[in-house]
Amino acid sequence: MPTILVADNDAQIRKMVTDVLREEGYHVLSASSGEDATAAAARSKEPIDVLVTDIVMPGMGGADLYAWMKAEQPSMRVLFISGFMSREPLEGAFLKKPFTRAELVAKVRQVLAAGAAG
Repeated sequence: MPTILVADNDAQIRKMVTDVLREEGYHVLSASSGEDATAAAARSKEPIDVLVTDIVMPGMGGADLYAWMKAEQPSMRVLFISGFMSREPLEGAFLKKPFTRAELVAKVRQVLAAGAAG
């Protein structure tokens, strides 16, 4: 089963995303910041298959977090989530907040399928 790391400073969104993905059968790690996410990834015995991260977080934002994690785990994929559209193009998938459970699950499956194909 794929391992997904969820990083979002909004506790309510982080819990919802984590709960939905766990209910779908994924192994999910949860972090409240970019710094917490790097620590969770370092502690993980399994490689991270997908990083689901808010773009805008205090301290280390989602783009910087992804760059750090991608250097450590080159095969990892990313799904950026945000209520704001990024002004700079981002590598990876994007899901605009607010989103539904179905939209989240479909997007994660799409990201995983793209990783398996490429």
